[in-house]
Amino acid sequence: MAVDHIQQHAKDNVLTIQEYQQQLQRKKGAQFKGTLDTSLAQRALAQHLKSSSTPSSKSDSHSSSHSPATTPSSVSSPRKPLVFKKPTNHQFSWSELTKMVASKDLGPMGRSEAVQAAYQKAIKRRTKKYGSPDEYIRQRILHWPPAEKTDNNDDSSPPHSYSDGNESSSSSCSSSLSPPSSPTGPVDPLEVNLKKNEFPYSVKPGIEHWLIWSRQPLTDEVWIRRYLEERLPGRDYLFFINPPELRSVPTISHVQVFTKGEGEVLDEEDMELKKEEREAAAAATSPISAVAAAE
Repeated sequence: MAVDHIQQHAKDNVLTIQEYQQQLQRKKGAQFKGTLDTSLAQRALAQHLKSSSTPSSKSDSHSSSHSPATTPSSVSSPRKPLVFKKPTNHQFSWSELTKMVASKDLGPMGRSEAVQAAYQKAIKRRTKKYGSPDEYIRQRILHWPPAEKTDNNDDSSPPHSYSDGNESSSSSCSSSLSPPSSPTGPVDPLEVNLKKNEFPYSVKPGIEHWLIWSRQPLTDEVWIRRYLEERLPGRDYLFFINPPELRSVPTISHVQVFTKGEGEVLDEEDMELKKEEREAAAAATSPISAVAAAE
């Protein structure tokens, strides 16, 4: 009953894994013997996060989000606690990353202990100044205006795909939202932006960790692949979206990208320049241009 009591308390009050473990440890001496099952605490917290994301009303049980009219305006919904991935001292190789992305087994991925510590310090600092790490990313990294309060900030189901420079292996995925614009041309950086991860996962030298940030959820694998092929010419890449319980920036759609190779990474200014060069070359070889030159 002691464990059931703590599990019920976890449903009513947001607990971190550490707090949940501490409560179990305090009850252990009086109620039961044995070692603490860490996976039990993790599952209980994951179940709580899942249940807290769905409306409690039976009439709304099939809706992914509740109407603002049903939420008292005087009560603000608390932000879900961040559940950080366990840090690792292992540097993942390209083959290991490829297998994890292909199998959708993303749990083992993580940052080194040093990078994780720096990341958590940065989150505390940015939360204090901007209200949340999401808002810091919005204003300082992406140069977006402050976020409007909305209930529709969650990403849709994540795609998982990988490419070794050839045809990629992936599961089919579709989106009810149209992509922001054509991925093969310049994209408004206020809509979609490819940025290097400030706090990358622990990977072997030569592998880079990037992020595609987007105003709208990106769930079309074909769009993402074409976008990356244009901006990572000559490079291999992998991409995936973390499931909701592993996202430390949950209100901004972002795609995780690993890349390696000798090719350059093109930003939107580079893409604009390439477009102008192509248009100039096409104009120079067109029949009209040839006639004008002859005259």
